[in-house]
Amino acid sequence: MHQRRREMESSPIRTGKIRPQERNNVTMRLSTGTGKLSLLRNANFVLLWCAYGVSVLGDHLAELALLKTQRALDADVDITPLAARMTMMFFLPMFLFAPISGALADRLPRRGLMVFADGVRVVVMLAFAGLLAWTAGWGRWGAFAPLLLLGMFASVFSPARAALLPTLVRDDQLVRANAMISGLGIIATMAAALIGGYLAKYYEPRVAFFADAGTFFLSGLFLLAIRPPARTATQATSSTFSQRFGRLKQGFSYAFAHRHVRELIAVAALVWFCGSFVLSVLPAVVRDCYGGDLQSIGFYKAIIGAGFVTGSLGLVFLGDALRPELAITWGCYGVAVGLGALAGSVFISDTTTAAIIGGTGIFLSGTFGVTVMASVSSLIQKTVADRYRGRVFGVSDVCTSGALLAATGFLGVPKWERIDRWVGWILIAVAVIMFGAGIMTLVVRLRRAVYGPLMLFLQNGNEFLTRFWYRFQRIGPCTMPQTGAAIVTCNHVCSADPLLLCAAAKYRPISFMIAAEYAKLPIVHWVIKQVDCIPVRRGTRDTSSTKEAIRNLNAGRAMGIFIEGGIVAPTDPIRLKDGVAMLALKTGAKVIPVYLTGVKHHDDMLHGLFARQHARATFGQPVDLSDLAAAEQNRDTTRKATRRIYDAILALAPEEERNERLERLVTPVPRAGNNPSSEEAAEYPK
Repeated sequence: MHQRRREMESSPIRTGKIRPQERNNVTMRLSTGTGKLSLLRNANFVLLWCAYGVSVLGDHLAELALLKTQRALDADVDITPLAARMTMMFFLPMFLFAPISGALADRLPRRGLMVFADGVRVVVMLAFAGLLAWTAGWGRWGAFAPLLLLGMFASVFSPARAALLPTLVRDDQLVRANAMISGLGIIATMAAALIGGYLAKYYEPRVAFFADAGTFFLSGLFLLAIRPPARTATQATSSTFSQRFGRLKQGFSYAFAHRHVRELIAVAALVWFCGSFVLSVLPAVVRDCYGGDLQSIGFYKAIIGAGFVTGSLGLVFLGDALRPELAITWGCYGVAVGLGALAGSVFISDTTTAAIIGGTGIFLSGTFGVTVMASVSSLIQKTVADRYRGRVFGVSDVCTSGALLAATGFLGVPKWERIDRWVGWILIAVAVIMFGAGIMTLVVRLRRAVYGPLMLFLQNGNEFLTRFWYRFQRIGPCTMPQTGAAIVTCNHVCSADPLLLCAAAKYRPISFMIAAEYAKLPIVHWVIKQVDCIPVRRGTRDTSSTKEAIRNLNAGRAMGIFIEGGIVAPTDPIRLKDGVAMLALKTGAKVIPVYLTGVKHHDDMLHGLFARQHARATFGQPVDLSDLAAAEQNRDTTRKATRRIYDAILALAPEEERNERLERLVTPVPRAGNNPSSEEAAEYPK
């Protein structure tokens, strides 16, 4: 985890080493209101969303019509190599030209590139029937050769679209935006399978080709209506060949030198590798195991699309609550389970049962597959600087299409004898590969994590709970040091407050001092034992808990202590506790002030944990107590430190809340024989 933080902090987008023109682009993006819009009210995003969906519909609408021209349903025809060759020919140009397309996306207007790609594909599809007749005599591959033209301009469209998206939406919207784009793309794929199957069954292939041309024309119209922010940083007027080649090389250097990006691209390539096997053997499974025809093949492809839509909707619903790294790991496991069910259906003799199990497996594979891919895309978009983004996505397209070509080449290039008989074993092998990928991503995360497996599980669960249920966000950076003794202290509104602080400082465990009665609850007792919380008997002078806290701080740990003591109701007076100041002065621990807002008060612990919140946390700089630490340590000094700490907390609060808390702040009553100085009285106003 530390290594990953260092890598991200060293990237140009994190260190601020961005060209002045790019900073202007960001400023322009915010000034135009893009950063304030929800996704569905952002016209630019909606137009890009629709354009992508229509374009994907065009990419797949004519597939089954093309298979019809090859007599794919004949019993003596191996349909698996045909499907593999069709996929291979479409994606071969992406493998060859994606780096160049990515470089173009960094140098030229991205919207213009996408419009150009759609325009050329309109022309290609209008002439597709003639192209098929012209290439028909080119052997086994001739029938699929025209797909090279479609793939070439799809390779121009893809990196330009992926690089344009982050300039149209906020960073915290990227997961939802990618999920929505993936979801609509798969709805389009599903619709293409259903419509394409119907057209292939009842009409001549030429009808599907003309309909395909219409989809690309409509996509171009959507794109023309987009008004993206100006990009001047990457639009040079001229350059030499060596300079252009150097920029192309920079894309590969950036992608492969950045470990996090390199790993994400590897995951994406593996998903494409396995997905290519599945899509290639699916027609054979439907025909031979489920007794289906071309329309049935389209129906089962639509089931994959339904799974993709479900996964995309899940990501849209969860937003940024689910960490993309977690989504990738569990997504790999989910794909493996789905493929295992699909493989098992091949060996079931009853066609109805086999079709139900296989359809369920396909649906699960699609649901978790889109989770992996959307998470990979959002992480790359967040990590990579804008001026490199197109080239990095071009490198990603090279790697993913290369993996696809390896899979489809294995099935389509050799002259296999009845390879359709082995589709069940192929699916089993693919399921094992995906399960292994899930294990590897988990191992990588565990190796880099600050915590052990159990604590990592608890931390991830807490982060998901706070982001999803409490809608928690941290405003600004976390100022708690990564090492050394530290005391995190804030206002106390309800029992969920410790969870919020842990989520805000997730790179370091925080041990809290909590009421002893809570420590006796069964589940709570187990959790607080894992994070080394210290039970405190309220209403007594519990010296043992104080000594334990001092030992923890002297050992360099982080403690969480609420300066207001227990949970304070909105109408209750606030009586500050001196424990934070006393421990800080004794141990020299840094005191980190935090203010929590958007949290509803609940006296009952369980009610506070289950109540819906809209929580926000703001961290302040460590409170300077050096002058008080050097002074004589007495009650007067401790109370001055307490008030200074509380003032630092309230300085982070909205003005209305700060004034309201100051009005409820109660002056402590001095003990008998202890006459407070006028200076002390000024520290605790009513």
